[in-house]
Amino acid sequence: MEILIVGAGSIGRRHINNLNLLGYSNIDVIEPNEERLNFVKKNFKVRDTFNDFEEAYDRDYDIAFILTPPVYHIPTALELAKRGLDLFIEKPLSHNLEHIDDLIKIKEENSLVIMVGYNQRFNVGLRKLKSYIEKGTLGKIYYIRAEVGQYLPDWRPWQDYRKSYTAIKELGGGIILDGSHEIDYVMWLANSKVKKVKTIYGKVSDLEINVEDIAEAILRFENGIIASIHLNMIERGYNRYCKVVGGKGSIKWIFKDNVLEFYDGKSKELMVKKYEIDPNYSYLEELKHFLSCVENRAEPLSDLYSAKETLEVIMKIKEGGD
Repeated sequence: MEILIVGAGSIGRRHINNLNLLGYSNIDVIEPNEERLNFVKKNFKVRDTFNDFEEAYDRDYDIAFILTPPVYHIPTALELAKRGLDLFIEKPLSHNLEHIDDLIKIKEENSLVIMVGYNQRFNVGLRKLKSYIEKGTLGKIYYIRAEVGQYLPDWRPWQDYRKSYTAIKELGGGIILDGSHEIDYVMWLANSKVKKVKTIYGKVSDLEINVEDIAEAILRFENGIIASIHLNMIERGYNRYCKVVGGKGSIKWIFKDNVLEFYDGKSKELMVKKYEIDPNYSYLEELKHFLSCVENRAEPLSDLYSAKETLEVIMKIKEGGD
């Protein structure tokens, strides 16, 4: 399988490493930053590296990974999809809804496999939580609360946070787009269309950024579930959890502790279930899933259609919920 990687930042390095772990080395990498390219050549098994697309255009590839800042996702995807490549696009799908339907049209005309990198759908704890919902253990679901917070300079401590795309509006930064894992997996857990959105967000910290650093959104789903989602990149330490409340009980997933806390409304007991998992597990599992979908010509769990729905909700949040 001939593989093209577009973008060799932190997430690009992770995907290249995981491809190597799975035995893939027929990998070409496009990255304009020479320092990043040198790091890739020194630390991973790749075939060739290029500074731009023109250098790689004569090559035939089977799949491509688009791991650039969000503003470049769709232009790059359109170009590669026209060439018949199956695509893995890092989240979020884009920074706006422009040309998403054009990509869907090309995908359908050419029967392409396109997956978007919402790796939390492959987290062991969240999958167990979803199984509780689907089995009816919690009864009718009333409410979902998701929260994530971490100080931006601590996200990627090896680089100046002010130069990361997360800090720059023009590259598709901001906590709503970069923190959209929570939006995506809440929609996945609710398993329903979003009916209404209310939100408030802004920049409240002294971080040297031109994007929002905190957001609070409330979603009402067509099936009656109400969800609240808190996102921030100002919180010292690391906080991430999701709580689901139902008629028979509630369950809380605590990311950093690898813990599920289930409260049984009938027995009045709190049961704590801890599981061991490598931090790279969800990334590796999403990669395996994507490659399996390519081989079997199947739709991925996090496909282009669900990613578009997530992006539509993101846009409603950014518009203030109107």
